Amino acid sequence: MAFERISKILETPDGSFVYAQADYSANEFRVICSGCPDLQAVPYNSSAGVILAASYHADHDPDQRHVPTRR
Repeated sequence: MAFERISKILETPDGSFVYAQADYSANEFRVICSGCPDLQAVPYNSSAGVILAASYHADHDPDQRHVPTRR
């Protein structure tokens, strides 16, 4: 199966768009941000975690320094 969007599309203060994606068949989750192309390579553990990360990234932490990941 392919990745599908699982959150609403959020807009950051600088005008970038952020949303969460999931591939449930592969149990993979990621955040997509139009201003941070390397962000989609960061893996997450769950759909709830990736939705929270997308929301937090859009509102408070554009550098994503404070969102826990599997790394």
